[in-house]
Amino acid sequence: MHDDFYTTLSQVLGVLVLSLMWDSQYLQRLARQERPRRQAGTHGVWFWTKPRVRIYSLMVAAALIGGIGAAMSVLGGFLKDTAPLRITLIAVLALGLVTLLTRLSSDIITATRATAATPVIPPPED
Repeated sequence: MHDDFYTTLSQVLGVLVLSLMWDSQYLQRLARQERPRRQAGTHGVWFWTKPRVRIYSLMVAAALIGGIGAAMSVLGGFLKDTAPLRITLIAVLALGLVTLLTRLSSDIITATRATAATPVIPPPED
């Protein structure tokens, strides 16, 4: 019974790692972005500055990869199938899925946001 849970989970976590770290050039886009901390009267971000994105992304990647390792360890007979382990792995899965949903939502909203109309500047008169 537990083999199906851990086999499926190890595959799903692997796909999540790939989709989060290499989806639609997210890392290249992030590298090009200016993400200064918002000050009064300036443009920027309230919380997700580049150092915080770096820490959070590394934490999520480490949790997902650790989850893969734990699932594979159960399949290999190195860890016992216990309820706390299953709960921990479900929490890792939820973290990955929520992160993916948040990133997808942000990308979709950004891509479909109505841009401000650019003013039409009349050509100079000769």
